[in-house]
Amino acid sequence: MRSPDPKCYDVAVIGAGPAGCTAAQALAHKGFAVVLIERASLPRYKTCGGGVLARAFKLLPNGASRAVEREFRSVALNFFDLGLGFVVTRATPLVYMTMRADLDCLLAREAEAHGAELRESCRVLNITKQADFIEINSDSGTFRAKFVIAADGVHSMTAKSAGWSGLPQLAPALEWEVHLKEQDFERFKDTARFDFNFIEPGYAWVFPKREHLSVGLLSTRRRSPDLQTKLQEYLRHLGIVEIQKCERHGYLIPIAHRRGKLANDRVLLVGDAAGLTDPVTAEGISYAIISGQMAARALAECDLNVARVSERFDTLLRDIVLEELAAATFLANFLYNYPRLRSRIFQRNGKRLTEFVAGVAMGESSYREALRSPLSYLKMIWPARQLLH
Repeated sequence: MRSPDPKCYDVAVIGAGPAGCTAAQALAHKGFAVVLIERASLPRYKTCGGGVLARAFKLLPNGASRAVEREFRSVALNFFDLGLGFVVTRATPLVYMTMRADLDCLLAREAEAHGAELRESCRVLNITKQADFIEINSDSGTFRAKFVIAADGVHSMTAKSAGWSGLPQLAPALEWEVHLKEQDFERFKDTARFDFNFIEPGYAWVFPKREHLSVGLLSTRRRSPDLQTKLQEYLRHLGIVEIQKCERHGYLIPIAHRRGKLANDRVLLVGDAAGLTDPVTAEGISYAIISGQMAARALAECDLNVARVSERFDTLLRDIVLEELAAATFLANFLYNYPRLRSRIFQRNGKRLTEFVAGVAMGESSYREALRSPLSYLKMIWPARQLLH
């Protein structure tokens, strides 16, 4: 006897990070039949600094504060070899510190509460396009959906299975979750910091959490120095020598989005799967949430019309995300590929540039607006650049 065909959902969202959960919640709230598929059992560890910028936090559900371990109204930016340090302060938090296991679990439960069907411990093996739906094969069975939102991260199996080539630029990063003696932890717990001129091209960071530090570094070049050795050097530089417990994690961050359109027939890419990360800060949660919103909006506005969804999604991303990332790439090129220029500019205008980036983090300004302004902060770069040639 022939087994019954699996249920066909309106949308299957693969990956329960901020991008996938945001899309699933928005669509379920509008009455679409949504399945949210997550390969692990929640909560699950997610390698990430866990710093949620103010511009992203305001897009999260009201209950997101339950996942916040610390919040910072001041952030420090340091240049080791120059002896320079800048501190920016706002009346409300610039960054909220979370553990991604807690944040992602909260967002997934929020999507479920709005009507999405959550399938945990379900690893997707491949997807196959059919005439009227996408078939999703997993180790827990087969699903069908009229559309698929790929939110399964930098190594997206869904994107690969749907025919996209790999992400064009990946930044290796290393992060240690460091537990210290109380007196050592006290030295760092009140300051979130970013340190330049320690690893080139890239930066190091210290993000205090409730009871430990997330300490890490990244390089914007795939072939980077030994990150393990560099991170040990960084800890020694900070005076951290006695570590009670340490969890070590390495990962890759996309710092350029996939080439071509990010919607292909019935498949839409969001978040890290699309490569939507700020190339200046390597922060991806903001664009994960925004792209998840855009995917849900395109599907809802076009009422799942295949001929219209891809075009609408591409238009939304271009106008809201991709033009901003193109402007950010300008500043990232200056920050990471011209260290002498960067040093000279920050010696002369460091406070103004730091305040500008803080404004972007707060959602008060944007890279794109700065480039369009005749008195742009970013245009201060070019006169100094000429001095180096």
